[in-house]
Amino acid sequence: MPRSKWIEKCLGMVTLSGSAIWWTWETEDVFRRVRGGNKYAMKELSSKLTNQLADLTSMVRRDLGGEARKKVNTLIITDVHARDIIETFVRDSVMDAREFAWESQLRYYWDRTADDLMIRQCTGLFRYGFEFMGLNGRLVITALTDRRDHGDRCYMTLTTALTYRLGGAPAGPAGTGKTETTKDLAKSMALLCVVFNCGEGLDYKAMGSIFSGLVQCGAWGCFDEFNRIEAEVLSVVSSQIRQIQEALKNGLTRFPFEGKEIALDERSGIFITMNPGYAGRTELPDNLKALFRPVTMVVPDLEQICEIMLFSEGFDTAKVLAKKMTVLYKLAKEQLSSQHHYDFGLRALKSVLVMAGSLKRSSPDMSEALVLMRALRDMNLPKFVYDDVPLFLGLINDLFPGMDCPRVRYPQLNDVVEADLAEQGYQVLTDAGQQVDKVIQLYEASTSKLS
Repeated sequence: MPRSKWIEKCLGMVTLSGSAIWWTWETEDVFRRVRGGNKYAMKELSSKLTNQLADLTSMVRRDLGGEARKKVNTLIITDVHARDIIETFVRDSVMDAREFAWESQLRYYWDRTADDLMIRQCTGLFRYGFEFMGLNGRLVITALTDRRDHGDRCYMTLTTALTYRLGGAPAGPAGTGKTETTKDLAKSMALLCVVFNCGEGLDYKAMGSIFSGLVQCGAWGCFDEFNRIEAEVLSVVSSQIRQIQEALKNGLTRFPFEGKEIALDERSGIFITMNPGYAGRTELPDNLKALFRPVTMVVPDLEQICEIMLFSEGFDTAKVLAKKMTVLYKLAKEQLSSQHHYDFGLRALKSVLVMAGSLKRSSPDMSEALVLMRALRDMNLPKFVYDDVPLFLGLINDLFPGMDCPRVRYPQLNDVVEADLAEQGYQVLTDAGQQVDKVIQLYEASTSKLS
């Protein structure tokens, strides 16, 4: 059966886990073939994975249903990462399954003896959780989460912590993906990850109840802004976490906790995220720090995230367009006036990319650069103050020279708006950025927010 037919036929989680198992097997088969004397086996796998990605991008351009589109988008994100790893192996001449570059990957195996799906990373061995996730998207894996080129990886730090029955503690400024990375690792292992926003209102009793629920159902708890909890509460919380970790280390299935004996699921995990240096944050006590493996997060690589997301929306020239897009946002941030409602971060980029994807599907014959230029212009112009509009249009013209795409006209809406203005005795101003155009911008902004 062709892979495209298999993707359409199977459930989302089946295709994702099945693809991961198959990729692991294919890579280890390449290592066996290299030992047998085929020096070009890794290059052959790399070109095969590139062709598979091309098939997925042509699939995503077809008229798919909402569920199938989400499935293919998610597969593209995971497949791009798989291809990047193999390309790194080709570049660095990784030719043996015992090399650290392969050992440090998240690898999926169907264990026939246990008749179960197992996940390995370094010395860690984990059972797949089979928690139903649906198709709620996956994180674009960059050097930030994966750290292929920068020594240790965030995922590896967290899985090693789990192996030694410790917690994980990603720290770093806002917008660096601390919580999202933890949630995505839970998705990779099909485990439930519950996020709690911590504050001064949490006392040791509430924390005890949360821990009790997590360990009994084998879920992960991610405690956001953990250092906002008061110091007196943290000292009690550290003894509660230690009690859970000791029970996990001893392989117990039941243990006494907060005056009751409760069940313990070995898949439980406790993670904390911290924003350093903000007002109202407490320093963690040393006995609590010792229970968590720290990992520092840095600002994500926006260009790489843009490239992979454009790729997943069906763009062929994703690399060039991602560069233009990130340069535009960087220049806009530096040159436009400073307004509270301006946002040139990752969330704003994502909404433009989603709109660009839907425009590409509705106008398949339009050039990709023109599609992205139109999405960037139409999504950003409504939020700019009057003086910033010519500056932004100048930046767009510099990055997309010689391209001009007239504003879309909605015959029914435009005619009604113009007729109503004339009826009320107002001037009918139809040029770009004028009254009628502002009404259209409001309509487009509301539809893009809802989609």
